[in-house]
Amino acid sequence: MPIKEEKEFVIYVVSLSNVKRYMSIEFIGGSCGYIIAQRALQSDLLGMIGSIIAPMAIRRVLQWQQLKSGRHARLDLRSLFEPSAPNPA
Repeated sequence: MPIKEEKEFVIYVVSLSNVKRYMSIEFIGGSCGYIIAQRALQSDLLGMIGSIIAPMAIRRVLQWQQLKSGRHARLDLRSLFEPSAPNPA
């Protein structure tokens, strides 16, 4: 008879504010980066590159501001999936 292995399930809790922050940086920053680069340089290819670079630049500036102010928070995709401390209910 085969040995039954116990399966472990991990549940990640992602707050809605983290999801909204990430989506707004990606969509708004990417769209603005595309429009600005495409109109300024008259190239769709450079517009696409701008849509990739703009959200990364926005996240870097926000990280720099948080480090400068003393608050240590991460604004990348990994921070959305980190397990948080249990809620003392």
